[in-house]
Amino acid sequence: MKAMVYTAPLEMKILEVGEPVPGPGEIVIEVAAAGICGSELEGFASQSPFRVPPLIMGHEFAGRRLDTGEAVAVNPVVSCHRCDLCLRGFTNLCRTRSIVGIQRPGGFAQRVAVPEINCYRLPEGVAFATAALVEPLANALHAFRLVQLHEPCPLRVGVIGAGTLGFLTALVARARGVPDVEVADLAPARRQFAHSAGASRVAECLEGEFDVIFDTVGLASTRTSSVELLRPGGTAVWIGLHGSDTGVDGLALIRTEKRVLGTFCYQDLDFRAAVSMIGTFVPAGLVSHMLEEGVEAFGRLVEGDVSNVKTLLLPNGKPDDGAEVHR
Repeated sequence: MKAMVYTAPLEMKILEVGEPVPGPGEIVIEVAAAGICGSELEGFASQSPFRVPPLIMGHEFAGRRLDTGEAVAVNPVVSCHRCDLCLRGFTNLCRTRSIVGIQRPGGFAQRVAVPEINCYRLPEGVAFATAALVEPLANALHAFRLVQLHEPCPLRVGVIGAGTLGFLTALVARARGVPDVEVADLAPARRQFAHSAGASRVAECLEGEFDVIFDTVGLASTRTSSVELLRPGGTAVWIGLHGSDTGVDGLALIRTEKRVLGTFCYQDLDFRAAVSMIGTFVPAGLVSHMLEEGVEAFGRLVEGDVSNVKTLLLPNGKPDDGAEVHR
């Protein structure tokens, strides 16, 4: 079968690779659509040791089970389901977790083996191009749920970054009834997409005070802004993985009782919620490419192309179910 393989530092190739061999409790998925994530671009460009070549990346994907033909979205977080954290529901924090597309082959291939327990049946009528957004949507739902443990009804929410995760976080905030959702991004094209997510205001930077700010970028500067622009007692949620620096004044944090929440992936209930909700969201800014075009598409994104919300790879040709994908 064909796959896009991270073969060496700063090198991607389309290769013929062996068919996946499912282990105990695993099934094979024929991948219909796979999204390219910013974390993959970052890991590739920085030569991060977190992703080790040779590797088939791709953790945002949907497709069909080869055994039944059922359309599914795949949760890429593979947990043990036996440790103390898993038994408490924190499967995303499992001490022995692995992630499809990072520690094991991912969805930038025509087929991939995954645990059956990680497959979620898609609602009728959901196109695969849309279903590939289930994974980032689950991230957004998990982050917002963490906020609501401390701030049940935020009135003013800010989102830094209007990439896929920022776009979906804004959608989730609006769906959860937040009356004022503001989105900041330096790229004009992405600011335009943020308007379609129902943002109250879109600009290059956030202004004023907020109950909650989601930083989907992860730079020291954006983390600093996410805390400084909070009202006293507000909550900053750090999602972006761009770097490790915080840029936060610890004393000011204490004196104003502001909270900083880290959020990583999602729990099973968040992924299920994303599957059930995905059909209610109208995708904006989706661009699809055949697998053979993947290396070029990936390269453009690494070089800074921010002209769309999400770039999809279609390993087996055009997506099923009449998916409307903009080219």
